[in-house]
Amino acid sequence: MLANPTATPTESILVIDDNADMLELQRLVLEDAGFAVITAQSGEEALNVLTSSPPPEPSLILLDMRMGKMSGQDFLLRLEERRPQIVDEVPVVFLTGQDVVPASRASGFIRKGRGMSEFLQDVRRYIDMGHQARLVH
Repeated sequence: MLANPTATPTESILVIDDNADMLELQRLVLEDAGFAVITAQSGEEALNVLTSSPPPEPSLILLDMRMGKMSGQDFLLRLEERRPQIVDEVPVVFLTGQDVVPASRASGFIRKGRGMSEFLQDVRRYIDMGHQARLVH
């Protein structure tokens, strides 16, 4: 078990990934570490979740860079248009296999394929840094 004693029930993570297997794996790992997890299999589904009433207030948004209809970067731009306060208050972190991500208001990125322990350490770091963690491009 990959327990994380510092996760609290109030810490929730929205995971957005169009790959159902990756989405399920990330959900299981994060829940096992003590996080509440909300999942969305597309950018549009995630926007619907974040604009619902009352909207969830995640501690972190993990966002796949490459998705079918709406890329991670496109999702972030649309989120800024619809709910700019979320982008101001919640760290958004790209999940990617790339070494570099395009300039955006994302807080950073986590490379796919890292070990689960490193993945959880990165998640914890971004939650602890909060919205003040911003990439400067």
